[in-house]
Amino acid sequence: MSSLRSSSDSLAALGEAGLLRVLTGKWKPNRARVITGAGDDCAVLRGEGKNHFLVFKTDAVSEDVHFTPQAPPGWIGHKALARALSDLAAMGAIPLAAVITLGVPANESVRRLRAIYRGLERTAKRYGVDLVGGETIRARQLFLNVALLGECRGYRPVLRSGARPGDSIFVTGKLGGAQVRHHLTFKPRLVEGKWLARNGLASAMMDLSDGLGADLPRLMAASGFEAQLDLAAIPRRPGATVKAAFEDGEDYELLFTTRPFHVKTLKKGWPFGVSLRCIGIISHCRVKSEHFAFAHGFDHFKQR
Repeated sequence: MSSLRSSSDSLAALGEAGLLRVLTGKWKPNRARVITGAGDDCAVLRGEGKNHFLVFKTDAVSEDVHFTPQAPPGWIGHKALARALSDLAAMGAIPLAAVITLGVPANESVRRLRAIYRGLERTAKRYGVDLVGGETIRARQLFLNVALLGECRGYRPVLRSGARPGDSIFVTGKLGGAQVRHHLTFKPRLVEGKWLARNGLASAMMDLSDGLGADLPRLMAASGFEAQLDLAAIPRRPGATVKAAFEDGEDYELLFTTRPFHVKTLKKGWPFGVSLRCIGIISHCRVKSEHFAFAHGFDHFKQR
């Protein structure tokens, strides 16, 4: 009698990317209204007119996966919303409204939940997000899911698929070592992402949530070309190694490419306090794999 499940069917073998292909690979969205769906930082829908686009994202944080029971409650609320805001930043979109689903054990402290929501509300106010509803359910462990709606009005959102040979690869900020505190207190790069998109300076873009070793291959796979990196140029937090910059994850910086003729304008015109660093170029080689041989980023299912 043959087994109904082979080793290749396990989550550890598939990983996040493989699981998504299994679950969503046959989805065929209506292209009259859907520009991009599964496989980018956000779904992009056509809006009211030629240059209006709606950007839609859902993201979740779970206790003992994204935060510990000892984490300050306000930071938990901030992270729950800021993760979704970081994905909007990667499209160059501005946020509009969010609904929140709360999963909570029956014995959870109401005081702690109120503190979590105060942190969420402060972040919503800071970034102009209207909190318009949600859902509460009983769960075995605490989690929050954020469904966030944004828009690009007057300009196109930046997808992962626009990189071309010769484009320079840039990152904002510094990478590695985010688990100490940064993963709970980071600032989503919304104004930076919008500036890049509105000025047409980013040919492809995404946020670094799972580490450079996981996210850069995703951008390369979407665009269809390989990358040549200058490892010495990768900006790192104090004490972080190059390996940590590739594997730690939860940096929530922007990773983007720009055309050769935009590089000078980008560097000269960058108006933000956050640092900007060129770490390589897109090569003419067609992409052959999704991962670097020397490093991997975070994956919820694959064994490291």
